Order: sequence, then structure tokens, then C-alpha cells
Amino acid sequence: MPNFYFDFRDIFRAPRLALSGKKLLIQTSGFVIGYLGYLILTYMAYLVSGSQISETWYSFGLFPIYDFAFNNWLSWVIFGVGVLFLLVIWLLTNTCMAKVTYEQLKGDEFYSAKEAVRFMKENWKTTLLSPLSILLMFIFLLVCGLVIGLLGKTPYLGEIGFALFFGLPIFVVALFAVYIVFVLLNSLLLAPAIVGILKEDSFETIVQSFSTIWNQPWRFFMYAGILGVLAKVGSFILGYFCFRAIQLTVWVCGIFMSDKMYNIIEGGLGYLPYNPSLTDYMTNLFAGVSFGFQIPIPMEGVALNWSGEIAALLLGITFVLIGFVIFAYALAIVSVGQTISFVIIYKKKEGENLLQRKTEEDKDFEKQTKPEKSSKPHKELASGSE
Repeated sequence: MPNFYFDFRDIFRAPRLALSGKKLLIQTSGFVIGYLGYLILTYMAYLVSGSQISETWYSFGLFPIYDFAFNNWLSWVIFGVGVLFLLVIWLLTNTCMAKVTYEQLKGDEFYSAKEAVRFMKENWKTTLLSPLSILLMFIFLLVCGLVIGLLGKTPYLGEIGFALFFGLPIFVVALFAVYIVFVLLNSLLLAPAIVGILKEDSFETIVQSFSTIWNQPWRFFMYAGILGVLAKVGSFILGYFCFRAIQLTVWVCGIFMSDKMYNIIEGGLGYLPYNPSLTDYMTNLFAGVSFGFQIPIPMEGVALNWSGEIAALLLGITFVLIGFVIFAYALAIVSVGQTISFVIIYKKKEGENLLQRKTEEDKDFEKQTKPEKSSKPHKELASGSE
């Protein structure tokens, strides 16, 4: 990509690069798949907990994302599996996003979503095993701590030994364990970008995660902070335009549809989540800043016939999908930005411009085009001899 500065200025490309049909399709599709799995498993958790599906629907609708009240461990396990499923799909989606973004940064504007999905299928183990391996490292250190605690129960020698070795190695290892947790959380952002760019194995991905946090911490967190602001501002702007577009549609179509239009709109809005704190955060530029738009609160008791109920359901699904696209745009900004961030940080710490590195796709393309170029002189020679 021309005029790539390899500093913070490149991070501001993220909202523009993320706002493309291909990236929004990838991110939205991944989020919808992940959320559907989460939704089904969360409803199952409430069902196991003793709540009827109708009760859960009345309380949360399509968005059981707050006020969890499970009364047994099995429900919490099912809910945890749902959250894990959403996280896994998000990581795999970000791998696709990183690959598409990397190829675009290198100048390939036609790298397709289908190719990105194929790449993800070939490298999904690395994306998932890298954070998992870091988690297992942390669990191993916790087990070591439990063993030390068990040995500390030994009469007389236990407490003396614990006090004697508390500074070294117990405290040092505990400090390293805290650092591992820190790297683990950030590897959820880094791992897809590393895999999408370097296409390395799990070990190299883990090494790059630790190396990035250790060698370039201020750049990584500064870029992450900028991306957080850009994601919020970008999604707010997209949401604002979507809101005004819906308002315009309702106003124009409502001239002739009048009350019928407003009734089915009210019914459709009923499928959206209504949580004041969540709604205020999503519809305002920043928390505490009263600049935004207000989603109307649906009125209860709107009478609709069977066709009106179907229309309200379809509108509700459409509103939810629009909301998913807006949220997916925020996720896309973060994913694209993390890819750009890693390209910059890798250049700073390794001295290599990853945008000039030839990938397997580049080599395959050269192999395909090389015979065509070399065949031209033979054709000319053959025509000359005739």
C-alpha cells in the first residue's frame, strides 16, 4: 500500500478499510453464527435452571446478555460453553479478517472472502491453540502453587520453607503468572493477526505474542486505545446514519400507510433489547456525552392482526440484523486495526517490512504467470520461422 508510514498514522486507516462490503459480510456472518450458538445455549442454560422458554423470552427476548440468574452449576457450564463458542467463532472470523486486510495492504484488492475462509480452515488450529497453550501455561503454574500450598501444610518445616522461598522463586513465578494472564488476554487480539499475516505454527504465534507485549508494550497499548476510540466513533456514525435512514423510510412510507406503518414499527421495535444503560451507551457518542440519537421505546398493547404480526416479526429481524452490522463494523475496525498494528510493530522490532514479504499465494501466482511469459518468445520464434 502506498504511503504506509509504519507509525500511529496508519492506525487511522482502520475505519476506512473496515467499511467494505466484503469485510462487513465476513464479520457480520461470523458474529451472527457465534451469537446464534450463544443464544441457543443460553436458553438451554435457563431451561436447565428451571425457567420456561416463555419466561426467558419475556424477560430477554433475543438478547439474554445481562442479569444472569442460574441456580445450578450445570446451567453455568452450558452458559460457559455458549460464551466459549462465541469466542471461538470470533477468533476464527478475525483470522479471515486479518488475511483479507493483509492482502489488501499488499495491494491485492480482489482477495475474496471465500479464499479467506479457505485460509482459516487450513490454519484454525493455530489460531485456537495459541491462546489455549498460554492458558495451559497459567494453569500449570496454578497447579504448582497448589502443590506448594500442600507442602506448606507440613508441620514446622512447611511454614518455614514457605517463608524461606517466598521471595524466590514463589513470588517471581507468581509475577510471571500474572504476566501470562496479561499476554493471554491480549493474544485474543494478536493471535488472529499473527496467523493471518505470518501463517506460522502455534509455537511461533505464542513467541510473537510474548515478544510484541514485551518489546513494544507502549505501541501496542497506544494503538489498541486508538482503535477502541475509532471503533466507538465509527460504529456510532454508522448507527446514526442507519437510524436517520429508518426515520426517512418511516416518514415517506407513513404518508400513505399512516397508522398501519407505525403499529408494525412499534411491533418490530419490541424485538430489540431494552436496557437503559446499554441503549444509552450504544446510541451516544461516548458515555456521559449527550450527543446521539434516541431509539423509541415500543408501546405495549399495540393490536396487530396476523399479517401485522408477521410484518412486525420481519421488521424486528431486520432491525436486529442492522444492529448486528453496526456492531460488526466496530469489531471489524478493531480486527483491521490489529492487523495494521502488528505490521507496524513487527517492522519496529524485527526490521522487516511484511508488506514486501512474498506469501504462498504470491509464489503460486508467479508460478502460474511465469510459463505464460516464457511462452511468448517461443511463439514469436515459431511464427518467424514460418
